[in-house]
Amino acid sequence: MLKKTFDVNLLEDSLSELLSAIQNQVEIILTRDGVPLAKVLPFPSSEEKVTTDNKTLKPRTAGGWEGQIWIADDFDDESPEINAMFYGEDE
Repeated sequence: MLKKTFDVNLLEDSLSELLSAIQNQVEIILTRDGVPLAKVLPFPSSEEKVTTDNKTLKPRTAGGWEGQIWIADDFDDESPEINAMFYGEDE
């Protein structure tokens, strides 16, 4: 992502340039007398998903683990021992 810096003291004269940069997916750093104050990030486009660390996510595809994992037939059967831990002895 491109980055551009704007000084807030001069922002009145460059507001249209700032907005244009944001529309063009440019990351903006706002400064005052050279000291960074804020970072302005554009919203990602509707078809692009981005994580908090600015990594683009790809759409998931079903069946990626097919044949690589196995789940027991009784994996969701209740266990009397575990039920006793949660609910107490035979309720």
